[in-house]
Amino acid sequence: MVKIKKELIELRKSGKFYNSFGDDAIILHYLMGYKIVAEKGGVGFPETAFNKVINALEDEEISYKVYEKDNIIAEKDFKKLNSYKSILKKGISELSVEERFNKIEKRIRELNAKELDYVLEVIENAISH
Repeated sequence: MVKIKKELIELRKSGKFYNSFGDDAIILHYLMGYKIVAEKGGVGFPETAFNKVINALEDEEISYKVYEKDNIIAEKDFKKLNSYKSILKKGISELSVEERFNKIEKRIRELNAKELDYVLEVIENAISH
């Protein structure tokens, strides 16, 4: 049996937190700034932020379902207005830039003083124009 991913955010309640994974996590990262935990491939946020997240999804017209265990406790389907794909595309684009920046930052922190001075000089020259 093939499972087809519907174009909607799935939020799963776990204790006092909500979690989302995969493409859904990228969208939440893009909209809310939540950090994607690489080991889990997802984001989490406290239940106190639930209304803020739901309002953001509704403002952007992104369909969603919220689960507690296997029960759907909230859902909204924007049907043809659903902007899941377009927001995901923006999120992926931003994530790529962020990942590149993080890799550069990590490498810079590993430089010795002389190497760091050289890199900073190059960066300063590049952005001063």
